[in-house]
Amino acid sequence: MADEAQGAEDAAETRLNRLLDLILETAVEMLGYDAATASARHNGELSTVGATDQRLLALDEAQYASGDGPCLSVLDAGGPVRWTVEEDEARWQAFRQAAEHAGITNSLSVHVPIDDTDEIAASLNFYARSQRELSRQQLRAAEGFAAQVAAAMQAGDAYKSTARLAAGLAEAMRYRAAIEQAKGILMSERKVSADEAFQLLVAMSQNSNVKVRDVAVRLVEARTGHRSDP
Repeated sequence: MADEAQGAEDAAETRLNRLLDLILETAVEMLGYDAATASARHNGELSTVGATDQRLLALDEAQYASGDGPCLSVLDAGGPVRWTVEEDEARWQAFRQAAEHAGITNSLSVHVPIDDTDEIAASLNFYARSQRELSRQQLRAAEGFAAQVAAAMQAGDAYKSTARLAAGLAEAMRYRAAIEQAKGILMSERKVSADEAFQLLVAMSQNSNVKVRDVAVRLVEARTGHRSDP
């Protein structure tokens, strides 16, 4: 019974992931941004529960680390927050540096209206490399996509899955340094790309029935003689 319950939870989490991906990808295409992410706060932990471009997770993480930024400013309430690299030179410096490094010049963050609980708060974030001029209709559309994200997170078993996903990703972020270091080791040893190195870690995880993060920590320790703890 326990295995069946765990399987049902994993299936619900997978469905939530796919639904969030579909909403974000559609929103990016309709609004003309380069990428979108969904940020969540669960029990004080911040994490990105959906993203159309993994390379831009650093923008979210810069905000989580500094405790400030557009995606955090709309977590609980408020209207859309727009940011541009030209107009907001003094605001959110950690986020600004991450954005400049990624070539992002402007962003839009929208509150995700999960209003019936204090356990989870969320925001929908759009990132663009070229200047975006948004009409009121487009801003309303962005808020409409945020409402879709909220509905996905709150629908039945998906609510529990959102909490599990947020908590799991927050924990995973703490292991990212070890995973990136392990990828670098494999890239050097096997002469493979970053994506191929990660797939090797996944294969090692599956073959040994050990989590990817633990495989990464063990690999780094074996190659360097030093444990890479989060």
